[in-house]
Order: sequence, then C-alpha cells, then structure tokens
Amino acid sequence: MEFAFLITLGYAFKGMFGAEVGVVLSKLIVNFTLPSAILFSFATSRFDPSKFSFALTAALSNVTLVFLALTVFSRVKEKEVRVPLQLSLIGFNTGLFMYPLAEGLWGAPAVLNYAFFDLGNSFFIFGVGKAVSEGSGVKGILKAFSFPPFLAVVLGLALNYSGVGLPAFVLKVIQHVKNANAFLVFFLVGYYLNFRAVWRRIDLVSLAMLLKYVSGVIISFFALRFFSMTPLDEKMLFLGPLLPSAVMTLVYTVEKGYDGELASGLVTLSTVFSYLVILLTNHLWG
Repeated sequence: MEFAFLITLGYAFKGMFGAEVGVVLSKLIVNFTLPSAILFSFATSRFDPSKFSFALTAALSNVTLVFLALTVFSRVKEKEVRVPLQLSLIGFNTGLFMYPLAEGLWGAPAVLNYAFFDLGNSFFIFGVGKAVSEGSGVKGILKAFSFPPFLAVVLGLALNYSGVGLPAFVLKVIQHVKNANAFLVFFLVGYYLNFRAVWRRIDLVSLAMLLKYVSGVIISFFALRFFSMTPLDEKMLFLGPLLPSAVMTLVYTVEKGYDGELASGLVTLSTVFSYLVILLTNHLWG
C-alpha cells in the first residue's frame, strides 16, 4: 500500500508549501512524468491481439460511465463541484495503480492485460476527460491529439506495432523521468486531500461511488459472458471496470481551478475501495 504512504506524505507536509505548488506539480505531471510513464509502458510491452477483449471492455465501461456522469451530475449547479464529480467517472487508474498491483499478484505477464485495457481507456481520459474539464465539447476531445499524455500513447503504440525500439540511452532517460510520476501524483492527491470537504459533499460523493462500482460490476459480468478466456484472464477482466478513478480527475481539476479537495477525496476513496475489492476478489476467486 505504498500509495497510502505517499498520499499521507502529501497530506502531512502540505503546510510547508504555498497554494501555487499544486498547480506546478500538476503541470509537471501532465507535461513530463505522465507522458514518460505511458511511453515507457507502451514502448516496452508486447501486445497480443488475443487480449483485445480488455480494450473493448475498457471502452464499453467508459462509454457507460461518461453517459452516467454527464446525465446524473448535470443537475449540480456549481461548476467547481459538478466537474470533479463527472471526471471521477471518466477513465481508470491503470498505470499508477494496477500495473504494479497486477505484477505483484499474478506476475509480470499480467501487466500486459492492463496495458491492453489502457488502449480502450486512454482516449477517454485524455480526450473526453479534458473536454469535460474545459467544457469544450467535441472540439475539446480533438485536442487530445495535441495533449502530451495522449501523444505518448500514440507514439508508444506506433513504436510497438512497428517493432522499432528506442535507443537504450533514450529509454533510460524516459525511465528516470517516469519513476517520479507515482510520487508526484499521489503526493498531489495528499496535498489536496481534505476530509471535511468530502464530508460536506458526502451525498454526491456516495452517489458517484455507487454509480461507478454498480455499473462496473454489471459491465464486468457482461464482458465475462461475451468473451472466452482462461480463468486467470477472466478474473483480471472482471476487475478492469472496478479500477479506481483516474488521477487526471485531480490534475484537470487543479489545472482549471475547480474543487481540488473534492477531487482528491474522490480519487482517494476510489483507490482504497478498489484496492479492497481487488484483494477480496483475488482471495475468493481462487
């Protein structure tokens, strides 16, 4: 539970920094560490087309959740509250959360399944999520193609499928930068974490979590009935729609000046809940 320690660290020491630090950290994440993490993962993985079911499941989950987010929370009048709630339902935290956890539970090959899940996940995080944060509609979605994290996805996929490898020196530099990503992201979550802010909006927070996980379970069972795979892959596919909210929920919120404390609470709660769900499912599934 290293993420819990990093969140606690950000929460405990946020008094040492000024209010502008959160904005600076979010810019570092968006423009440097997150693109590096994505590029390194996609460029060094080897994709097996038989695992495309993970990408389709991620896309179906996101389409469902985007519809729910925009429909249910459109009634919330305060934009600084409405947008973080909507963002918390758009995209899943695979790279920072599930990659290391999957490797620890089921071995390095398991990471490949969630890299495929990211194929159906990335566009929604970096395209739809950014458009929602800006209130820019379809034009905002198209901006994804100039957004550093999404460009990293495209470049990583191109390198992967073409079989062109990056020079060892370049990979080493990228690796050094991406190694800072987990620390910066979870420190930022802790920096903005405010339990009173979450409690003040507990009705809306509870509704967001209910929508996220109930729809996730329904989609998971639908995917298992539709796709045929090994028992271990079935378990991992089932858990895909139950992953926590994307950390970009907080990054976009801070970037656009919405309620960062609410966004941090949503990311933290979903991370803790997903962690418990994954461990329980892994124990009971066998």
